[in-house]
Amino acid sequence: MFYVCTRILLNPKIVANAVNNKGIALLLAGVIISGLIYTHPAYAHNFGGDESASWLAKVAEIKTEVGVVAKHVGDKDVVGYFSDKLTEYWNSNDTREMGERNTLLQKEIPTTINATLTDAAAGDQSAVNADVSKLNGYLDESIPVRVDKDKLDNATVQALAVTFVLKEALEKYGDALNSTVDLNDMSQMNLSGSMSGSSMSGGSMATSMIVDKTAHENSVALAIAAQQMFSDVASKYPDKSSDNAKISSALAKLVQDLTNKADANTIMIDAHVDIHPTIISAYNIQEAKVPEFPMPALLAIISIAGVVAATRLKPILGF
Repeated sequence: MFYVCTRILLNPKIVANAVNNKGIALLLAGVIISGLIYTHPAYAHNFGGDESASWLAKVAEIKTEVGVVAKHVGDKDVVGYFSDKLTEYWNSNDTREMGERNTLLQKEIPTTINATLTDAAAGDQSAVNADVSKLNGYLDESIPVRVDKDKLDNATVQALAVTFVLKEALEKYGDALNSTVDLNDMSQMNLSGSMSGSSMSGGSMATSMIVDKTAHENSVALAIAAQQMFSDVASKYPDKSSDNAKISSALAKLVQDLTNKADANTIMIDAHVDIHPTIISAYNIQEAKVPEFPMPALLAIISIAGVVAATRLKPILGF
């Protein structure tokens, strides 16, 4: 966009009109320089929205959430946390779409999720165990209902589902830290010094203060789920043994770092440097890096347009 603006400013006719007023010209230059100084294009891995991969991820995420709930039966604070999170993974739209293909699952999946939460809040461990077992069965049944066989057997789709679950793990870890940094925004990483995937302080890994213990437990559980998902993918594609070993090692490190409450930068490097590039190239995941359009740049462009319009209209307006 600044290239376009530069071409405009270099147009002799426009420049001739604009420089009639040196004050305006100087002001315009100041706005442009400010925009350039404060422009901060942010990049994040954008893996698209493949519905099949999203469903595989959703199944893994729901199983993970209710699995953690089953460990905290009777703890209403934890159950309340997961009640909120499960509505993110399964909502009325999911119920409607499932009903278009299978009316039994349309009814039983949300009903069993609710039963799990109700029984957990009531402190009934036996009922929760039965609920979770039943729900996992329904979720497994939903996979061939929602995912076509060719997609289910597609390596890219399966690997993409892993990245979706990892995204949730990083989001929940950010919640656990109450971090102002978006851990899924790779532009916010600090890569100065080591690229080894860990931030070091005094010879040992820097740790972070956990603000929300439940969110932390959730993030670790989701990372483990992603690790298990990838292990299954890797077993189906032994021809990628070298890449699989590298990804598996990086996933193990991510789980360890999350468990050990590593600083946010370490976790981001684990994901964005050590895992994503290899899984993207090995499994042909299509990625687009989309820059943010910064507000200072937008203001600079609007200012340019305003000055040009003012100089063009100067004779008509009589100033």
